[in-house]
Amino acid sequence: MINISNPSAARDPAALVVGVIAAQVIGGLFAQMSPFVIAGLMDGLSLSERDAGIVTSVELLALAFTAISIAPVLPRLSYRRVCIAAVGLMLLAQGASIIAGGWTALILLRTLAGVGEGALYAMSLTIVASHCRNPEKVFGFFQLVWALGSVPLFSIGGELTAAFAHRGVFALMGGVTLALAPLLLLVPDTRPFKEEEAASDAEAISPLVGTLLLGAILLFVAVSAALYAFSAPLGERAGMETTAVGYALTIASFVGLIGAAAATALNVRLGRAMPISAFCLGYALIALVLCLWQNSTAYVIALVGSVILYYFSMPYLFGLAAAIDRSGRWAAAAGSAYLLGFAAGPVLGGVVIAASGYTSLGAVCVAMTAVAWILAMIVISRARLEARATDLLPSKG
Repeated sequence: MINISNPSAARDPAALVVGVIAAQVIGGLFAQMSPFVIAGLMDGLSLSERDAGIVTSVELLALAFTAISIAPVLPRLSYRRVCIAAVGLMLLAQGASIIAGGWTALILLRTLAGVGEGALYAMSLTIVASHCRNPEKVFGFFQLVWALGSVPLFSIGGELTAAFAHRGVFALMGGVTLALAPLLLLVPDTRPFKEEEAASDAEAISPLVGTLLLGAILLFVAVSAALYAFSAPLGERAGMETTAVGYALTIASFVGLIGAAAATALNVRLGRAMPISAFCLGYALIALVLCLWQNSTAYVIALVGSVILYYFSMPYLFGLAAAIDRSGRWAAAAGSAYLLGFAAGPVLGGVVIAASGYTSLGAVCVAMTAVAWILAMIVISRARLEARATDLLPSKG
């Protein structure tokens, strides 16, 4: 049965939460550290921006496509075996990437790394959807960990990349993977319900509803990534220097914890429609301020607000994916939609700005956010209807 309300207030086991957070961090580490990878490849191997960007894009695409490909079968696999295989593949790729000297070899190695990362990333989302009583709260923990962990990761990553180029950042990612790998043993290796019940759950939600949700996530994340990617040029238009924009981003990262903490504390006490409507409306207004209002104070306020809303929004979007399917298949696919949106956003922003300027970027961001909101509301409405229809069906046996 589709669990759209998810009213449970029971706590999830701490060991399970720690295990899935470790899987989430290891699986998403490359996406977080990709700016340093690009800089390291350009310095260490003298690659052009184009070639370094292609290496990064290949890994992100391998990550996303692995996540969506493994999603349908992941609930039937041994999670711990997936962990062992994924971590082994990633460590092999990281080590070989340190000594690799050619662009072609790097493409192959980073593709292999992306496969391992995608499996772990999808697994972290699947387990939260299928095992956790409060998925929004656990997804909120994900955002809290990313917000807090990014500070030391960025600091250490910058130093290592400056000193050792690509070898430094690859070594850092390998070291973090090794350090967190033992925590993956806390991941449950059993399914919470029988396989025939999982199949019944998968049939309870129509593919159309799940696809609409993936579209909503992809659009919303693409808007967020587009604005984030061009935050420095937007700041310069508002009269700020690049160093000042850097400080503003640092402040925004710290203050952004408010959004993750709010989502974790609020959970689904107000349902899902109200929080999703609030952050979509807020993000549309922020896009207009950033793209249209050339004032430094307004820019800083909007930038900080965008980070807060971003950290607030992700638990609800992923939580909705968990609510429509207990098996976790759609939650894993939602992770792939997130990654594709993350990769598409900067390209989208660059194309729109080059074609018609920042005013058009603001209009496109508002339109895409509105479409994302409409799709999310349709998903919530359809899921409720299908849940009621399922309740009316006679139980088997």
